[in-house]
Parts: sequence; structure tokens; C-alpha cells
Amino acid sequence: MRWACYTGINSDKQVAHLQLSSSRVETAVRLHVLRLTVDAQPFSMIAAALLALTLLMHSPWPAVAGWWGCMLCAQLCYRQLLLRLLQPDRIGQSLSQRDFLCFCGATLLISLLWSCAPWWLVADNDPLYMMLVLLWLAAVAAAYAAYFFSVRPLFYLALLVLVLSAMLKLLLSGVPVLYLAALSCLLYGMALVVVIWPLHRIIRDSFVARDENAALLNELGAQQQQLEAVNLQLEEQGRLLDEALVKVEELVAHDPLTGALSRRAILLQGERLLEQASLAGQPFCLAMLDLDHFKSINDGFGHLVGDEVLRQTCLLLGAELRASDSLGRYGGEEFMLLLSGAELAQAQPRLEQMRLRLQQHDWSDLTRQQPVTVSIGLVAWQAGLDLPQLIRRADDLLYVAKRAGRNRVMVEQTAALAEKGRA
Repeated sequence: MRWACYTGINSDKQVAHLQLSSSRVETAVRLHVLRLTVDAQPFSMIAAALLALTLLMHSPWPAVAGWWGCMLCAQLCYRQLLLRLLQPDRIGQSLSQRDFLCFCGATLLISLLWSCAPWWLVADNDPLYMMLVLLWLAAVAAAYAAYFFSVRPLFYLALLVLVLSAMLKLLLSGVPVLYLAALSCLLYGMALVVVIWPLHRIIRDSFVARDENAALLNELGAQQQQLEAVNLQLEEQGRLLDEALVKVEELVAHDPLTGALSRRAILLQGERLLEQASLAGQPFCLAMLDLDHFKSINDGFGHLVGDEVLRQTCLLLGAELRASDSLGRYGGEEFMLLLSGAELAQAQPRLEQMRLRLQQHDWSDLTRQQPVTVSIGLVAWQAGLDLPQLIRRADDLLYVAKRAGRNRVMVEQTAALAEKGRA
């Protein structure tokens, strides 16, 4: 019983799917027929005009003008109907059965006007001009076969109107040669039916496939636009992220209080200089600087004043630096200075200039009468020494400068004399 229920449900689903597919096929076929007819309709009007001009050489002009006037009015109304049925808002709601039947009726009316041409334009049954009109009707029948054979009932009715009307005119003409022409019309109609019959299903399926491909292309186009929009958004986010990373790197690379390089950044710069020196022999000097009696400034005037002293110290020292030099905050009130491409004899006078600039600066707004000075330990790069060893030597010289009275630049030669004098 359960299996039977499931089978019934699946069958209902399959039937609904088949009904939906059939409706979709029918809608696609009808829309394609309408579009093809709209494209071909101007040529039909031109063909009717050419036939009318040709028959002016034989038939009375009132008859020709009457037929052409009726054909022209019918064709214009026919075109307006086609354009109305193909409006985008109507197509979005699908093509109703009533609208399509209206189109079929208008098509049969145009077929009837074409089939009236032998009666209207060749009233005297002249074989030559009758054959000329039959050629036009054969072309119309071929056009119907090309445009309407995907909808068999419409094609058969239009062809029937053309063939029967022409055959009746030929059979009633009383001209023996036109009897054979009537038989030719019958054979031509049957040939069109035989040729069109196997193509019916193929063309209908091709119409559906064309609609599915168009829908797929539209969907792919929409997805492509969405993808491009997402890519633009990702590019913008990537640009903002790059800018944020630059800012983060800048913040990481600089001390937020003084603006000097951070400890990590100054150590990385030292490693780069050491690598250049090891590979190319490019000299450099390293100095450790420490503000004298900075704890008393913090204790006596507060940490805000101490912070301002550190900031102004970096500004004063930075004014003496070259573009290739680097100043970094090593920790607290201690700074590390790298002088690229400088020998000890060149670096020592420059550091003396920095020390004097700091000593001679007017600190009265911050520390009243208490001066701000700096003690410096300076070393030059030597082959075989790594960065920690250079820092340790400069730090040792810094403390020698402290012990020697502060506010001075200490190098290894003067440090030996200072330590010997203290001894």
C-alpha cells in the first residue's frame, strides 16, 4: 500500500512536470512564430505591391487598386496586432490562447486576401497572368511553410485557403491548360505537407532549446555582472585593507609617543645594515643614547612632562639626521641610533653636535632650570661582530659615559682613558 501511494505521488509529479513542459514548449513556439512573422511581414507587403504593379499592365486599375488597398489596410492592421502581442509586458505574462487565436484569425484573413488575387486581378482567366499570380501564391505558400509549420493547424489552414481558392479559380476558368495548373497546385500543396511533416517536432524542440539557451545566457550575464560587482567590491576592500596594513605597519614600525622607530623596527634596520656591511663592506656606526636624570624629571614634574621631553628630544635629534640614518626608541628614555655609511671619525663629531643641541635647547617651559642632557655610547662596525654584540659594546660605553659624569659621547678609545682615570 505504501509503495502504491509513493507511486501515485511520483506519477502526479511526472504528469505535472509534463504538463508544465508542454505549456512551456507551446509558449516558446508561439512566440517564435510571432517574431518570425513580424520580421517577414514587410517583405509580404513589398511582394503584394510588386504583384499589383505587375498586374497593372493587364487588369483595370480600379480592380488592382481595390485589391492592393484592402491588402495594405489588412497588412498594417496585422502588423499592429503582432507588435501588440509581442510587447515585453505581455510576453512576461506569457501568450494567452485567446491572443494566439486572434493572431491565427488575422493570418487566415491575409491568406484569404492572397487567395483572392486570381479572382480579383485576372478576371479574364488569361493563362499568362494567371500563371504569374500562381507564382506569387506559391512563394506565399513557401513562406507559410517556413514560418508556420511549427504550428501545424495554422499552416494547414493557411495552405488550404490558398490552394483551394486557386484550384477553384483554375477549374472554373474553362481553359484546359489551367486545369493542369490546378493539378500542379494540388501537388505543390501536398509536397509542402510531406516535406514539412517530419520537421515539425525538430523545429519545435529547437525553439525550446533556443529559448533555454537565451535564458541561460541571460542568467550567465546576470551572474557575470554580479561577479564583476563582487570583484570590484573585493578590489575596493583589498585596497582599503592594503591602506590599513600600511597604517598598521607604520604604527608597528614607529613608537606612538615619540614618532621614532620602534625597538623591533630599529633592530631590523640594524640587521639590514649589518648584512650590507658583511657583503659589501659598507661601514656604519651604532650609538646608544640615554637621557640623564630622566627619573628625576618624571618624579619632579610628572609623566606628562617626561613624555613631552622625550618627544622634543626626538625632534631635536631628528633634525641632525640624514635620510639614511635611523633613530629608534630602544626602551624608556634610551634610544638607538644607526649612522649608515659613516666611519667612527665621521660619526663622533655629529653625535657631539646632537649632544650640544640637546644641552643648549631651552627646556625652561618644561623643567624650569633643570637641564636635559644625554649620554652616548658609540661604536663602529667591525667584521665578525653581530648586532647584539655591537649593541652590548655601545651600551657598555654608554654606562662608562654615565660613570664619567654624563652628558658626553663615549667611544672605546676614550672609554679606556676614562676608566683608567677613575681607577
